Amino acid sequence: MLVLRDRGLLWLKLHRDLVALVLSVLVQIPLAVFLGHYFDERAFMDTGYLVASGFNPYASHVITVFPNPDLIGVNPIIGYAPLWALVLGGIYRLTYNLIPNIFLYNFAVKIPIIASNIALAYATKNIMQRLNMPPKRIQFAWLFLLFNPFTLLTTTAWGEVDTIIALLSVVSLYLLSKGMIVKSSILLSLSFVLKPISLPLIGLPLFFSTQKNRRKNAFYILILIAFVVGLWLLPFNLFGWMEPSSPSNLTSYFRMAGGITLFNIVELFQKAATLPAGLWFLGYLWVPALFAGFYFVYRNPPKTMEKLAESAVLFLFIFFLTRSWTSEPNINMVFPFLLILYGAGKIDKKAVHLAWIIPFVFLFLNYAFPQLFFLIYPQIIPALGTLDLQIGTARLIARFVVTLVWYIFGVTLLYRVFSKNKGG
Repeated sequence: MLVLRDRGLLWLKLHRDLVALVLSVLVQIPLAVFLGHYFDERAFMDTGYLVASGFNPYASHVITVFPNPDLIGVNPIIGYAPLWALVLGGIYRLTYNLIPNIFLYNFAVKIPIIASNIALAYATKNIMQRLNMPPKRIQFAWLFLLFNPFTLLTTTAWGEVDTIIALLSVVSLYLLSKGMIVKSSILLSLSFVLKPISLPLIGLPLFFSTQKNRRKNAFYILILIAFVVGLWLLPFNLFGWMEPSSPSNLTSYFRMAGGITLFNIVELFQKAATLPAGLWFLGYLWVPALFAGFYFVYRNPPKTMEKLAESAVLFLFIFFLTRSWTSEPNINMVFPFLLILYGAGKIDKKAVHLAWIIPFVFLFLNYAFPQLFFLIYPQIIPALGTLDLQIGTARLIARFVVTLVWYIFGVTLLYRVFSKNKGG
């Protein structure tokens, strides 16, 4: 009887997780079909067409192939390395090239993102289980990653790939904690060339303090270099694309000022979301800040997955808080690591919730949420422009106040975690 009961409980548990999984997919499908961020999803759709048609996606072209008025005209230039551009080209060939339906194409672009959202939930849950964390906390993490509204809006609806990067990163660090340096290096390097938002984490394999891994640091560096050369630099020459190597192109990302950073205050005083010319150096503030974080971890090297998660949270928050531009989807990078810390009892559930609620509020003040409807309601963009003539100043002030709350939260979180855990 006890065996039957245990089997029944196990079946119920698996059934419960399966129901949650199916419900999450059902929620994500309409978001993926009908929604998309006005800038990023246009850039992704245009890039897929350009790559599939043999054009250089890093140059300006006049696009006329799509029926939506917001997709006609000069393409937004994709700000990603070639790997994601090539994936988008393949998606275009398999969808819009065969069945010219904009919503089918939009959905197809989101399929890797939906898959990564599900896989990230599975990976985080399995890592927490292998670390023998409390079942209730594991279940919370599982449901959090499947249904968190901020994550679903900034990935499945928006079209951004940050959960793919988060998935590769958290699995990479878990493999690192088990001494599998080569597999870990491959996944972390892949995340970096797909979207370099994982940049703060690429030093962690060098700090993981076992003698065996220290001897393998050379392998990690070689793998990283090989991925950067093979999947980032080589495609520009292989496909004859114009390499964005002019000084203005290379430094453009460091001149941007906005997103969920205190630098968004510049929009109160100037129309452009860029750093004033005399303050250009603030775009590189994250560099010495990260080195300070690296030094802290070097002096307190991680020896377990929990400590690696702590270090990841430290590096990511330093990066987010000191960059001159941090986009809302980037915040998804920190969630699996925060959930692991929650499972280990190092932070409470309130901290996990604040980590998504604050940027969720920011989504609306930054007009990111209404921009998601541009495919089904093209008039939304001019309507936002009209609205901003009436409430623009108040909106920017409110956005800055929410950003200030985000900074206070981030600094407080890091202080609480590291003031209680100074050992390795």
